[in-house]
Amino acid sequence: MRNAILISFLTGVLLVGAAVVQAGPPLNGTYKSTLGDFDEGTATTKSGGNFLAAGNTLYGRSYNGGFTNDWTIECPVVVSAIPLGAPIGNNGNYQYMITYSGGYVTLGGPGNPWNGGDAVYTGVIDSYIEIRTIQVVTGTVRGWTSDHAVQAHIQGYSESCTEWAIGNGVLRGGTSPQAPKPFLTSVLPTVKPANYPDYPGAGCVLGPNGPGTWEDIRDLTLTIAGCTVSTEQSSWGKVKAMYRD
Repeated sequence: MRNAILISFLTGVLLVGAAVVQAGPPLNGTYKSTLGDFDEGTATTKSGGNFLAAGNTLYGRSYNGGFTNDWTIECPVVVSAIPLGAPIGNNGNYQYMITYSGGYVTLGGPGNPWNGGDAVYTGVIDSYIEIRTIQVVTGTVRGWTSDHAVQAHIQGYSESCTEWAIGNGVLRGGTSPQAPKPFLTSVLPTVKPANYPDYPGAGCVLGPNGPGTWEDIRDLTLTIAGCTVSTEQSSWGKVKAMYRD
């Protein structure tokens, strides 16, 4: 009877566990969008009208003639924007270090070179830094470029399962007016095209209403390292070990 109860219990655990056990971790390696390993993309930042303010929220997604599932950056929030040199003025190039907190990175599995069997991999962002160079002429913003650097740890696998990504951002437009300097509207569009995501709102719910900015995300390099066995698989092994005679 004890063995029958035990078998029944373990069968139930197995059936429940089957729903959550993952197929496999992402494959370690370094992958580049410039080599065609995966798609580049676009991003949108929702702001309160100030493009250097804390609280601004970013959402990015891979794009190739339409949005794809290669990657997303889901709603990290700006906590600081520190000038690296003179603060923004009326003429010149001005550089800022923008630090984000929170948010997620997701990687699609099937069709991507890191695919280990899962439909999607979700990484909690540990660090996100953007170095932004803003060009201002006669008091108006003519453009900016950014270097993005993100580190995240992938959920469901060992703590060593991490991803690092770097990429370049190019401002394409923004709603007007924007502080601390307005955009030159003859250079930067003020109506967001459809190939940029909607604005991220509360709870990372996307919507059509700004204000905010949008940019291209290019030249991405993604490195995945330390990914071995999922925590769900390890837990199932521990359950079986508990009931060995």
